[in-house]
Amino acid sequence: NQTGSNPTAITDDADLEGDTVRYYQFPTWSPDSKSLTYFSISGSSEADLTAAIFVVDDDGKNKVEAHTLEGGSRPIYLSWSPDSANISFISTIPGGDGLTLNMVPAAGGEVTLLDTGAPYYWDWRPDSAGMLIHAGGARSTDPTARLSFLNLTDGVVEDGLLLKPSPFQSPAFSPDGAQILLAAENDEGNHALLLTDPLGGIETEIATIDTSVAFSWSPDGKRVAYINSTDPVYIVGKLSFVELSDPATTVEADQEDIIAFYWSPDSKKAAYFVPVQTDDGSGGTLLYLKMYAADVTTGKSTLLWTFVPTQEFIQTILYFDQYSRSATIWSPDSQNLVIPMFFPDENAAAIILVPATGNLQPRFLQEGTMAFLSWK
Repeated sequence: NQTGSNPTAITDDADLEGDTVRYYQFPTWSPDSKSLTYFSISGSSEADLTAAIFVVDDDGKNKVEAHTLEGGSRPIYLSWSPDSANISFISTIPGGDGLTLNMVPAAGGEVTLLDTGAPYYWDWRPDSAGMLIHAGGARSTDPTARLSFLNLTDGVVEDGLLLKPSPFQSPAFSPDGAQILLAAENDEGNHALLLTDPLGGIETEIATIDTSVAFSWSPDGKRVAYINSTDPVYIVGKLSFVELSDPATTVEADQEDIIAFYWSPDSKKAAYFVPVQTDDGSGGTLLYLKMYAADVTTGKSTLLWTFVPTQEFIQTILYFDQYSRSATIWSPDSQNLVIPMFFPDENAAAIILVPATGNLQPRFLQEGTMAFLSWK
């Protein structure tokens, strides 16, 4: 819990030192917060590794091995359907450079291959009847890049959008499913962040894109936030908030070079991260992250914490828009955040609880390299 007490061990057989290794990654809470999914990697050599996806109750009971991946395929991202009934995941193709999108019932059972592509991003429809996918990157650099609806009510039916995707990663349904955020070429052929109807028809152009863009809806659906990136490789730039009742008015957070953000559950704040590199004392560099909380109506920000992130956290930061569709670092009451922090001098990592007010000291919860809070 948020005090760090009453821990429940879900697994107890991880081993990184023996002849046969086993480790676990990416714990992901179901939307109803009653279950957890995660995956394991195990084997005696790189060529002999096996992956499995598990589901377990929030009290650690009723563990189910929902799916075992054969032939060296590995899952790299998990996402629950909004009704908490199914788990979608992308996995590698052994011997190839593509990815497959798959779905398996949370109770275990037959796995459905939904699609292939690389890179690959998606967002579930709020009614769990399908998803919007973005595969292949930007049309300007990849002629096969596409935006499509995958309808899952009667098998798998793909309906492609005519829009040409711009440089971005994950599309996003509004919380009520009535609108979509995505990035595509506008009528003039320029890259733009677009608000569309649920069938992909353009309603509003939110912003023109500089190089690439990452975005997310507020949980109440009244605002969107986006980083208009100026870097050709990574997302980094100004963070803007748009109230959809007046999309011509934009509020910017008061810090520069922002690389990721997460909305608070009450939609009043957004936590965001600014990287700082310093000398590590031995001729190398050390990456710190400054974490701020911004008031989304004014852009005024409060510095909450400065820390060295774990490698696992950096991975989620690089793809934060996709990760924010399936996981959160905010507590359900919008009062705290969990951050995995690395201690270089001790070669150790810990999960830290950071109060969102900036008035109280962060505190240690548990040892660990990655953490997410439950939705409820």
